Amino acid sequence: MLKKFFNNKFSYMTNKKIIQKVNEGFAENNTDKIMQYVADDVRWDVMGASTSVGKDAFLREVNNEHFVGLPFIKIKNEIEHKHWVTVEGEVQCKKKDGGMLDAFFFNIYRLENGKIKEMRSYVIEKNKSFY
Repeated sequence: MLKKFFNNKFSYMTNKKIIQKVNEGFAENNTDKIMQYVADDVRWDVMGASTSVGKDAFLREVNNEHFVGLPFIKIKNEIEHKHWVTVEGEVQCKKKDGGMLDAFFFNIYRLENGKIKEMRSYVIEKNKSFY
């Protein structure tokens, strides 16, 4: 939970609301909106693909060189429990090679003092057969 001082009053932002703001930043390609909620020593694991440690590495992953343009993000579910927030959704984004990422995702966030300390992303491309 983040405590902010605004108009001579304190207001509180839940961890779920913080992650909603972060996802708005992803959808808008607004790195400032995202990065204000990221801890300096953050760790982001995109399972099976990459690990980013530290704020600079996190930002490089946000600006992933393999994608162009704005992603389309559709949130299906959000769950908050204490310091944890999970988000289930779908994402579509154009790849630099001309292809398209069309995938389901599940993100798990751990927050401390209103900042993302840990993020785990599971991304499953649609229309891929297991057989």
